[in-house]
Amino acid sequence: MKKALVIFMSIVGMIIIIYGGLWIWVLVPSPQFEPYSGEPVPPDYWPTEGFRISMPEEQGMDSEKLLEIPGYYAGKHKKNAEYSIDSITIYRNGYQVADFYFDPLFPRDTPHIINSNTKSIISMLIGIAIDKDYISGVGESFVGFFPDKKEAVKDKRMMSITIKDLLSMQTGIRSRDGAMYRWEGNFDMQHTDDWVSYIMGLPIDADRGERFDYSNMSSFLLSAIIEEATGMDTLDFARINLFEPLGIDNVRWEWSPKGYAVGFARMWLKPEDMGKLGLLYLQHGIWDGEQIISESWIIDSITPHAYPKNYVKILDEFGEVDKELTTINWQAANIVRSFSDGYGYQWWLDKDGSYSAVGVGGQHIMVVPKENLVVVVTSSSSGLGVFFPRKILDKFILPSIKSDQILPAKHDVYDNLLAEAGPPELINIPGQLSELPEKALKISGVTFKLEKNNFNYSDFKLNFDSNLNYATFSYTAKESDKVQIKIGLDGRYQYSDTELGQFAARGSWTTPNKFEIEYQHIGYSSSTRFILIYEGENITVEEIGIVGTYTYSGIMKVQHENS
Repeated sequence: MKKALVIFMSIVGMIIIIYGGLWIWVLVPSPQFEPYSGEPVPPDYWPTEGFRISMPEEQGMDSEKLLEIPGYYAGKHKKNAEYSIDSITIYRNGYQVADFYFDPLFPRDTPHIINSNTKSIISMLIGIAIDKDYISGVGESFVGFFPDKKEAVKDKRMMSITIKDLLSMQTGIRSRDGAMYRWEGNFDMQHTDDWVSYIMGLPIDADRGERFDYSNMSSFLLSAIIEEATGMDTLDFARINLFEPLGIDNVRWEWSPKGYAVGFARMWLKPEDMGKLGLLYLQHGIWDGEQIISESWIIDSITPHAYPKNYVKILDEFGEVDKELTTINWQAANIVRSFSDGYGYQWWLDKDGSYSAVGVGGQHIMVVPKENLVVVVTSSSSGLGVFFPRKILDKFILPSIKSDQILPAKHDVYDNLLAEAGPPELINIPGQLSELPEKALKISGVTFKLEKNNFNYSDFKLNFDSNLNYATFSYTAKESDKVQIKIGLDGRYQYSDTELGQFAARGSWTTPNKFEIEYQHIGYSSSTRFILIYEGENITVEEIGIVGTYTYSGIMKVQHENS
């Protein structure tokens, strides 16, 4: 007789059944929950000109507990480079109580790419557009905003997909453009000139509202809708209606080929400005007496409209269940991924009432209403390291909160806290400058045209001069961005200022025909390595970055140009 053993796993919300020697996993639905409904406690000043700094004890927090963070992080980072935090900034009651910078290549008061934190900002902008009657409501069909593109639609169900479906990631569109798919759909879309038409022509795997499937394309469409509805580009709309009232004046954002702001990512903000956005939500949309976003929208956007733990099926390119990826996604949603109890309007939610904007590489704006707390983290993490900020919150920041009243000062501890604030000094000591190999002189000034690749890199060119301790590397990216940077050849980073921001880079010949470049776009969420292998008129490029490792080839295009 077959035997069945049922074990309830309350921690992960699953039932495991051992039946006939097989393990069968049965999903227990995520608990229904409501966002924290307490009234916000307004700050005694508004940080439009910048956050004021406070000793933690003045805000009811323990400096000693916060001082444990740098050492704990250093130990984790030393053991595993996947744990790589650039900065942590902690705000309580509208005051900055701690600020740690760990990356010597990321200085203070510098914009950082926020990746999918951008999605939460898009949610804010949709709310503002509805508040101002540019958009009638979340029930509008998204296709209706693009009447000239309706001919691209291949599945009539596309016509019924609403703004709410886009906001809650429940469109049913086979986008395949998130991390679980290695962003395949995202790269395919970006190789087209018209992203909106491309999305409209995709297959549909489920009726709207039936399936949660995290999608960059949904957030891009929301950005395009804002432009079509308001008659101004999304960044200008954001500046006038969101950023300027908060004193945010240093914003960078990239664009699609048709001129729509990339709504899913590619925005750069200073950590302090990320904190302002968290505080705005904490205050239910009010800033210095002005209702920037309606309170009703704030509540709607942090109310769960989908439950990611209940929708973990990953489909392949044919719409069939990919069992391996589905298992990985279940593990991520139920065991590893933070803030996955619910999903609102482009916000990740926890059943304890906290919520977060989350971006690849470990970018976080974490809001804990019960504690009047905002925590901002910028990172260049990968793997399990991207979820590390939530562990820092749970293990150190929340336990440091002892009271809603002022605590006795700990001046010596606070001095140590300030001493640990960083960033550490970059160790940039020159090493021995090696003699250039014969290949360096042969390919110096030669332009190589690359085959189609995910980031549209092309026109790679290196210039070497035996009298210099650096090389010059130039290339195009995304077909229009032209980059030229110095590559230190003596073990030191060389810094270069470009239209895209500052770069730090170094490189070396590791074999007579292989040149390796390590560079960091300052404030980007990942360092990148290019391994360039030269064979005759051909080049092979191995690119290693935050979204994986990719290999592509190229051929000599123009020979011996000047740099």
